[in-house]
Amino acid sequence: MSFFTMLGNALVVVAIAVDPYKELRTIPNYLILNLAVCDLFAGPSELLLGLLHFTNNNFNLYFAAYTCIYFSMVASALTILTLAFERYIVVAAPLQSKDYLIYSHLKLAIVYIWLIAACVALLSLLNKCHEAEYRRIVSNAIGIPTFVFMIVIYLRIFYLVRRCIRRDLEQSIGSEQQSLLRSVDELTEDIRKREREVAFSVFLFVGVFFICWAPCFVMENVIPLDHKEPSKLKTVANWARFLGLVNSLLNPLIYALRYNKFRKAALAIIFSSFYRLENFRLLY
Repeated sequence: MSFFTMLGNALVVVAIAVDPYKELRTIPNYLILNLAVCDLFAGPSELLLGLLHFTNNNFNLYFAAYTCIYFSMVASALTILTLAFERYIVVAAPLQSKDYLIYSHLKLAIVYIWLIAACVALLSLLNKCHEAEYRRIVSNAIGIPTFVFMIVIYLRIFYLVRRCIRRDLEQSIGSEQQSLLRSVDELTEDIRKREREVAFSVFLFVGVFFICWAPCFVMENVIPLDHKEPSKLKTVANWARFLGLVNSLLNPLIYALRYNKFRKAALAIIFSSFYRLENFRLLY
């Protein structure tokens, strides 16, 4: 899984960095680039943890790997939350969004994201012998609030977009020329289709984060409460943490590669790489 995590996120990073069609260098996409970099850090750490599981359990290596994972996970969660705020600003104040969404604010947001993630990672140095407590603190202080804010923001976005779509429907029905071209049923079906698309996007952003991380948040708080069968709970907790790491694999698909511009850029880079490699073989 770590290989595909690194591959997917590396593809997003290269697509935005190269940008063959000059379409991807926007503020939202730079946040997606930051998200891909965050998740890219998780790949090698996942691989190291997997190797340590089947070899001698070196505590220092294990400690370094899980600290790096939590560093990347916190940065990833904060970037996802920042993306939600960015989309809310665009929907709630489309005319004023250009005043707020500027590159100086983007740089400041990215700096804050990495500083907070670094502080959380340094916290593990202070709590080196209390891994369970450290995980519980990170889950309750970062993970759960991030999820709650995501729900509130995306539900608000859905409400605003739905209201805007309904208003467009009323204006279309009220237009005599438009009414001659399309029936009310056709307009209503078009509106419902657009609402389903928005709802699907909201489900992807919120639902995938919830499915991947909610079991982990629950288990980190349940383990300290049960001392009768800790081995069974630890097994369940390990699977819950593994599910959380799947989020790093899915993020490039949800936030980037499901859009045509990203897919087109990624395919252009892949094909050009194969073309150059083939030319190199012909020359030598």
